[in-house]
Amino acid sequence: MIRLKSLLLLTLLLFINGCTSSNPAGSSLNLGETPGMDCVPGGDGASRMFGDTFLIHEGDEEITITDISLVNADGLELKEAVLVKLNPDESLLGFGEWPPTDTPEFPLPENWDDRVEAVDAKIKPNEEWNLVFALTSTSEGTASTDAIKIVYKDSAGETFEQETLIRYFITSSTCEEVLKANPL
Repeated sequence: MIRLKSLLLLTLLLFINGCTSSNPAGSSLNLGETPGMDCVPGGDGASRMFGDTFLIHEGDEEITITDISLVNADGLELKEAVLVKLNPDESLLGFGEWPPTDTPEFPLPENWDDRVEAVDAKIKPNEEWNLVFALTSTSEGTASTDAIKIVYKDSAGETFEQETLIRYFITSSTCEEVLKANPL
């Protein structure tokens, strides 16, 4: 009987952990539902841009972002986090050097100069933003963080926390080696 209870508990825990979402109950931000890994080359002191996250407010009242931080960071520091409005014909900013430069091959979004600091940003219902942040490596090898945590409050003052489902890496090694050592 004890073995059966343990097996049922294990099955329940695996089911709960397998049903991952960046949208916990009561929250209104949609940060995506697909786990993944972003890896870019760089050594100690390298600052890199990560701009592949949509932030979509699916609620019906304005929210205010109060904090953005790293989850279980190892050798990474968050330098800056901004929100950029994208036009319908523009894609997510992607990855690159920080600060980014506008080139014909990789143009910055039209609204880049109108970006806002993510902390203290007010997001209206149904707004979609590109969350762009800069991470700096403080490691000679591979630096990482399990996710980016976003804390925000609604107009009633209730606080919510959400995390991206993406792990982030800056490595002096190869990203293939990082993926082998950190399978999804």
